[in-house]
Parts: sequence; C-alpha cells; structure tokens
Amino acid sequence: MNILKNKIASTLISGCLLATASSVVFAHGESIRGGGSGSVNSVGAEILTEKVVGLRWDARRYETFSDQELIDFRAQGEDVHMHSSEDAYFLSLGFPINEDMDLSMMLQYNNFKDFKDNGDGNANTCFAGTPAVTGSLSSASCISDTAESPGVGDLLLTGRYRFYNDGDSQLASVFGVILPTGKITNQTDKGEILGTHNQPGSGAITFQGGLAFSGHATEKVAIDADIIYRFATEGAKNFRTGSSWQADIAASFNHHSNITPVIELNGIFFDRDIEEDAVKANSGGDVIYLSPGINFKIDEKSGVYANVSIPVYQELSGISNDEDYRWSLGWGRSL
Repeated sequence: MNILKNKIASTLISGCLLATASSVVFAHGESIRGGGSGSVNSVGAEILTEKVVGLRWDARRYETFSDQELIDFRAQGEDVHMHSSEDAYFLSLGFPINEDMDLSMMLQYNNFKDFKDNGDGNANTCFAGTPAVTGSLSSASCISDTAESPGVGDLLLTGRYRFYNDGDSQLASVFGVILPTGKITNQTDKGEILGTHNQPGSGAITFQGGLAFSGHATEKVAIDADIIYRFATEGAKNFRTGSSWQADIAASFNHHSNITPVIELNGIFFDRDIEEDAVKANSGGDVIYLSPGINFKIDEKSGVYANVSIPVYQELSGISNDEDYRWSLGWGRSL
C-alpha cells in the first residue's frame, strides 16, 4: 500500500499538470473537461499540489447540408442553421486551495466557420419574395452565409473538493460557473446578428456540478471518471441552452512513464434549447465518443498531450448536423 501511495504521489505533478491544463468548455453547451491523473477529457478527483498553466486547442468538424437541402428544409417550414467547424483556444491557470481543494480559471477564444442559415431576418425577407421550392435552387441566394464568427468566449471557474481518499481511490465534488465574458455581437456577412448558438460567448451565467473519481484498475492502469450536470440562465437574444449531463470514464496505461496512452469514453446528453420561451425543435440530443489519446511528459514540470474523439453513438433531435470528429492538442507547465 505504501509503495502504491508513493507512486501515486510521484505522478501527481505530471498527471495533474497535463489533465487539469486540459479543462475546457465547448461553445455548444458541453461541460468542463479534464482534471484526472492521466486523462485528456475526463474529470478526475486528484487535487493539484502546485500551480499550473496550460494552453489547449480543441477542434470540431461537422457534416454539412447542401444549399439544396437548406432550401428543401425551408420549403417544409424548417428553420435550420449550420456551420462546418469550431475551433476553441484555451488559456488556463489552476492552483491548490488546500490539500483537498483546488480551483482553475479558463478563458477561451472561439471561432465558428462556414455558417449558413435559412431562417434569419435576411433569409426570411428574401424567401418572402422568392419562395423556397423543393428540388429547386432558384432561391439559393436567400440563404445567409458567414465566413467566420471569432471572438473571446466565456470565462470558466471550476473547483473540486476531495471528500474521500484512502490512498487507492479518491472522490471529489465538482462545481463551477461560466461567466458571460464572451462576445455576442458578431454579424453575418449580410449584417444580421448571428444567433447565440454561433456567437463566441453565450451572454448567460451557467452553473454546473457533479462528482469525480480517480483510482486504479491495476498498478499500471489508472482510472478517472465523472458525472456532471449543467444548466444555464437565459442568455443573449432570449436564448437558453438546454440543460445537459456529461459522463466520462478514462483509462491511462503505464501512467508512471513519460509516455502514457489513454483511452476514454465521453458522453454528453443535452436537452433542447429554448428561444423566446419556445422549445427549439432542431436542438438537443445524445452523443458518445471513443477518444484515444496520449500524454507525453517533457520534463518534471511540463508536458503535452493529444487525442481524437470519434462519435460511436450520435442521436440528435430534429434536423441537426452530425459531428464527424474532434481533436485536442495541449501543453501544460507547473509553476
């Protein structure tokens, strides 16, 4: 037991450095990520023992609808928008409060690309004069398109309190708030204010909380897991993101070495959004990802990590763009 405790302690700097530096919040309402002993996305219960800084890039890529499909949706009375990609860049700082509690702060910069909408103000005006006809591209010019929507995103504050630690297994409560610091005034290329779903910020205060676990399946295999609930207040343009559950489990192998392979299952289960007190039919759904990755310790104070997430189950509500894949690249350093 003492040998195992010493080995766990020896990995706190490299493991927590890598994982806590990877905590993120996604623009599409996904909850906090990172914090385990060796995982990339899962939130674990190991508490920081020193200050860490981190940089991370998250990229998401989507299937897209053709102009013809958007016109066909419009002819059927469906208000549909899409974008092809999201890129989010994060700067984080984490530090211990005491031996059983830590706090992290993260500021993000978001960019949505190749946005199209068949139901914003400009599109509605255009389609009124040139009605959408199924199977015809005659009204293709009515679709609003925007090259990109960049800007500073919301600020995430996350705390963890470890209430159980027997040397082998640890449990912690996770709590956090997302503050509306992000930009919410980006416009389409035709001058229409973009919907909140495609703004870098949300304009809302979001609360989240849950439980996290860290332990070992064997001496060489570390386990991190979590379950977290989040809900948002009403944000910009009377838009409220649907409440969601996040669940993750990760296994990291040979986590005492400089190179640590990681395999994760990450799930997000979210309710439909609400806008102007009306439920958005084309929102909400459930996605489970298989996420292989790797952590590499550069030295005793710094490390890098990378992973890719592939949806293995994806059931979205209404007319929504499936996600093709995502990836994450990051760097962390203890101070």
